[in-house]
Amino acid sequence: MDKLSMQCLESFDQFQSVQGEWNAFTGRHFPGNYHRTHAWLSAWWSTYHCGKPALVYIQRRPDDGSIVAAAPLFVRKENFSGFPILSLQSLGVGIGTDDFLEGPGADGFACAVFRDLAQHRRWHVARLRRLASASFCAELRQACASLGLPVEDLETEDYYIDFPASYAEYLQSRTRKFRRNLNQAANRLDKEGAVTVEILDPIADPERVASIGREVSSTSWQFLAGKSHFNDTGSDSFYVNLARTAQSAGGEEFTALMVEGRPVAYLLGCLRERTYYAVDTAYHADFRTVSAGRLLFSRIIERLITEGLADNLDFEGDGEYKDDYATDARKVTFFAIYNRSLYPRLVRSLRSSRVHAALGKFLKRS
Repeated sequence: MDKLSMQCLESFDQFQSVQGEWNAFTGRHFPGNYHRTHAWLSAWWSTYHCGKPALVYIQRRPDDGSIVAAAPLFVRKENFSGFPILSLQSLGVGIGTDDFLEGPGADGFACAVFRDLAQHRRWHVARLRRLASASFCAELRQACASLGLPVEDLETEDYYIDFPASYAEYLQSRTRKFRRNLNQAANRLDKEGAVTVEILDPIADPERVASIGREVSSTSWQFLAGKSHFNDTGSDSFYVNLARTAQSAGGEEFTALMVEGRPVAYLLGCLRERTYYAVDTAYHADFRTVSAGRLLFSRIIERLITEGLADNLDFEGDGEYKDDYATDARKVTFFAIYNRSLYPRLVRSLRSSRVHAALGKFLKRS
């Protein structure tokens, strides 16, 4: 068998040139991975890495040049346990999982990627936050071992809901405390005024979506921590760029909870392959005490079950009150992979030292 070829796209223009074959590859083998479509990756790149190079690895068949594997990565400066590093991450970090895209015919892809990274690229620690595939985790561990790259990994959980036949059945599966809190929250919100739900197409109506998103998120903890998609980035918001790069909504919808016409919570959801992904959500701080975020989730879940739109809802991670709603959880793995150069070795050594542990405890108390 002829050897598969490797290619690394570093500029945004280069990535744009493979749009058609990229979408053909992901659409054929990864139709549920909304976050790995060309439109989503381009929007993320334009918003948060604008004008900077990335490292988009592609493995191709030797006969027809078709894509059999891909890994969109980039490097940025970051603080890692108190140490400044050059962090290697998945392009689109924070959206979806970080598994590489390996279709039928891919061979030794992870090893080839990290061999090039170790030999030709400048980075300190690779931080892959959510790896969902056990087989890919095993492949990655083996690849790093063969290249002498130290690995640290940690298992966490992603919450999801398997929908029953009816919303009433779903509510009955929740605790009595959950149902009581939900009823009390609904009563409190009703006292604020008429409660409605507005469902928007974020691709067709980005101005309305951006207006609601900014009004709600500007008071949220995500915005205050600099983690909102509506934080100023020096470029247009992620939502505006997504509307530019996506030709039409392939299942994306923006749901807003309104009180007397005022937005109090929102969720960007994405429906793929009968799974509804909860991508981005926030609630207005003025309505924290009435649990606006919880009520929005309950309205969305009720609609998805009642209208038969999805079989499950993926929260894409853990977090505030998601475990209350979830019916189950799946294991995901966080990987920290250290480059072989002196500084990453020093960072790894110091992070595992007693001095660093003691300093961390002191900082928590102070």
